[in-house]
Amino acid sequence: MGARIKRIRINNGMTVRQLAEKVGLSASFLYQLEQDKTSPSFSTLKGIAAALNTNITLLVEDSLPEEWLIVRNNNYKRVVTGNPGMKLNLLTFLGHREKRMQPMVFELDPGASSADIGDYQGKEHFLYILEGEVGVTLGDVKYVLNEGDAAYFIFESPGELCNTGQEKAVGLWVYSPPGMQ
Repeated sequence: MGARIKRIRINNGMTVRQLAEKVGLSASFLYQLEQDKTSPSFSTLKGIAAALNTNITLLVEDSLPEEWLIVRNNNYKRVVTGNPGMKLNLLTFLGHREKRMQPMVFELDPGASSADIGDYQGKEHFLYILEGEVGVTLGDVKYVLNEGDAAYFIFESPGELCNTGQEKAVGLWVYSPPGMQ
């Protein structure tokens, strides 16, 4: 458990002293804990998990449950888009964690677009086209992406994805920070 606490602390950019102060522990106790030379009480473990913005389970389990790491294709969360030619599936990973990105799989019928599905302005976006042809409109500029193409951009104003081909288009869409308005 100590190695996990240390790894998560370092990943959060915290020193032993900073974490100890946040939790109300001595730095020497926390150091001993990270070296597995002492054991914490449950309330101390809860405090450490809260200070590290993680779930207590991540600190004590030897391995994470599969549903925290993997989303099977029958467990996608469908988003109602209001666009009949568009399917949007959130890849929602379970478990209480601070997520820094939101992956989705989208499908666009020929001629369909992503208009009016949410406000993604100011967010970073990554697209990878799995099938078909997708037009990306950024302001007055339009790009066409084909199967195997990838794009990275930030919408400064409302943008749009549309299927510009004759076949269904499918792609991976990841944006950060997560959250749909």
